[in-house]
Amino acid sequence: MKNEYGKIIPGLQINGKPAPYPVVNERSIRATAGIMFAIGFFTFATILYTRDYTLMYIIVPLFWLDFFLKAVFDPKYSIFGFFGRLFVRGQKPEYVGAIQKRFAWSLGLAMATTMMIIAIGFGIRGVAPFAICMTCLLFMWMESALGICVGCKIYSFLLKKGVMKMPEFKPACPGGACSIN
Repeated sequence: MKNEYGKIIPGLQINGKPAPYPVVNERSIRATAGIMFAIGFFTFATILYTRDYTLMYIIVPLFWLDFFLKAVFDPKYSIFGFFGRLFVRGQKPEYVGAIQKRFAWSLGLAMATTMMIIAIGFGIRGVAPFAICMTCLLFMWMESALGICVGCKIYSFLLKKGVMKMPEFKPACPGGACSIN
């Protein structure tokens, strides 16, 4: 059994071009980002106004696990992704390349790991966890509300600068905003 990330759909075309690479459904990803943003924002606001960090000890590990499952295994194993897919199940899928989404989720995993270490492990409060949390929330809001995948844009930028190896196939990006030419 070949371990693939995303789903290869034979004969798939995106924007009139063949898409022989693994893809993911952008609609369910945006729905998932919206769910995670709502939960994260509620948690952030609760902590900000009550100074009770109890919810953080539940949500940060849950976000870490979700990003871990998406980045390391496949988005089909995502906890929040289950609900995202459920909410958009009646809509026509909008496929995009899986590779740049995986990179974006790796950034989310890095932020969640940092939060696990500094905020949960060491109990650090203040500017550092606040900035990490706000950055993650901003990225999730941009994905869900604006359809802008910041991680995908960073991935494209790193490819263009030669920092990362160019993939065999140039995957489509949502709205063509970060596609590799």
